[in-house]
Amino acid sequence: MLEAIRDRAQGWIAKVILALLIIPFALWGVDSYFSGTGKEAPAAKIDDHEISQREFSKALQEQRESLGGAVDDAALRQRVMDQLINTRLLAMRAREAGFSILDPQIQAVLLGIEIFQDNGQFSEARMDNWLRARGMGRGELFAMIGHDLLLQQVQIGLGEGALVPRAVAKRMAALLSQRREVNERVFDGKDFAAAVRIDDAEIERHYAAHQNDYATPAQVRLEYVTLAQRDLEAGIAVTDEQARAHYESNIARYHEPEMRRAAHILIQVDAGADAAKRQAAKARAEELLREARANPARFAELARQHSQDPGSAANGGDLGFFTRDMMVKPFSDMVWSLKPDEFGEVVETQFGYHVIRLLAVTPGARMAFEAVKGDIVRELTEAEAQKRFIEAAERFSNLVYEQADSLQPAAAEFGLPVRQSGWIARDQRDVTPAFLAHPRLMGAVFSDEAVAQRQNTEAIEVAPNMLVAARVLEHRPPGIRPLADVAAQIRARLSAEAARKLAIEAGMKALAQANDGQAPAGFSAPMPVSRMQPSGLPAAAVRAIFQVDATRLPAYVGVESDEGYRLYRVNRVEDGVAPPGLDETLRKDLRRLTMNEEMRAYIAQLKAGAKIKITAGTLDGKAD
Repeated sequence: MLEAIRDRAQGWIAKVILALLIIPFALWGVDSYFSGTGKEAPAAKIDDHEISQREFSKALQEQRESLGGAVDDAALRQRVMDQLINTRLLAMRAREAGFSILDPQIQAVLLGIEIFQDNGQFSEARMDNWLRARGMGRGELFAMIGHDLLLQQVQIGLGEGALVPRAVAKRMAALLSQRREVNERVFDGKDFAAAVRIDDAEIERHYAAHQNDYATPAQVRLEYVTLAQRDLEAGIAVTDEQARAHYESNIARYHEPEMRRAAHILIQVDAGADAAKRQAAKARAEELLREARANPARFAELARQHSQDPGSAANGGDLGFFTRDMMVKPFSDMVWSLKPDEFGEVVETQFGYHVIRLLAVTPGARMAFEAVKGDIVRELTEAEAQKRFIEAAERFSNLVYEQADSLQPAAAEFGLPVRQSGWIARDQRDVTPAFLAHPRLMGAVFSDEAVAQRQNTEAIEVAPNMLVAARVLEHRPPGIRPLADVAAQIRARLSAEAARKLAIEAGMKALAQANDGQAPAGFSAPMPVSRMQPSGLPAAAVRAIFQVDATRLPAYVGVESDEGYRLYRVNRVEDGVAPPGLDETLRKDLRRLTMNEEMRAYIAQLKAGAKIKITAGTLDGKAD
């Protein structure tokens, strides 16, 4: 069983942990496992369980940053809240249903995380360095892994019932491979443009009826200064002497732990088994231990025949290498008491009874200074830069506040450039650099004080360890663009719409004539079309072509398109040859879609049966 757990750790769960670098884990509701909700009103309440304001704010902020920091709208807040509610509901119901995650499962996941490995082996030092760099503790990481494993158990449980018959997949593969030979005629609006006349009165009517299309939002042009930790790192040089001194004073961190390789035979016992069943399982394990000691060469064979650990039995019980804290304590204690090739006494754990044989030992070793020097230099550089940033941040904030009419004093003190932006609207997304669209910064520069008095904003953290202060140089109030400025744009728009309408009318007339037996001219050369190889045709055209009755050919069909209208003549149908393995690929995809639908339905059912209350102001930002 231990090996089976480890095998599963190589899949998507391990990738999820790797994605801690970029994915906001607050969305999984983990924050509640290691922080209290405090006295503030929760962001939401599900039955008697709360989602804290801190948890929601953290999830929202990380989502903003993943989107470039320029998004802060009701849709994003709702999406984040829905994700938090969904995962919290799943976790709550999973625990109520008896799902649980054991420490060995969490420990086994760690073995599959490449960023925690050195030369293919798990490294405690690498994990500690990684956690320290992100301000995380082991408990926080383990809680995240456990939460994800719990949700995976739910997904696996629901997904096991998603069945797709092979006949369905084969039929779909055949339909996707079917080809139809067609001719095409395009009625392009550009060809009808000469027949269109748009007068000034029509332009004026359109302008009056669509004022919002020509509205301009309030805009500002800024100057700004940034103080960022990463910029301070460039001026920090860590000497070999400093790095080596850190290495020597923290030598315990740079030791690879001893690893051992063992094999076992597991006789399982259910958690609720009575004394008689437990005694019978233990007796069976002791019997296998006697057989193994009598003939050690048969141990692997005995494991394959009798072990009830599906993950390791096929490998002769081999569990591979592991550190002492990666297995449950009774199991590890026995393994660490043995010498290579020795058998231990039968050990009881929550999984059942184990017959254990130690196969090999890899002694712990001190990691060479050169092997970890790069990590040490980065760590010391980041620590010094953070120290300098913290010291500078307060002075920077004070200067932009005290010298409110200019950013120059703060820029001069820290040797920072004063940069200028282009015109920016408050809700604009395509801003360069992207951090200028940060919601708090936009709120500050569009405040009455900043616009009217041209004073500096406060120093605002737009990203971790990055402060920005800005000042409005120019301001444009909202308004409507004059008709004279947009008349040409309106004329072109109305002309294109009218020409496209004429093209559609001509195409539909040609389709009617074709269905009456008057085949139109101007068709293209024959072309083969399939659902997988549409020959560049629009999706709507492909759907229409394959909806034609294949028993009555040739047949005509038409569809409206962006440019006007497309008319098709379907000549014949050919059975295509499906690529090898397509049916199995489709079967897997269909099964995945079915699983997703079942998961959505299950979540909807949970929501319907739960009492969910979102605190007023949370979704509109007033509770931040």
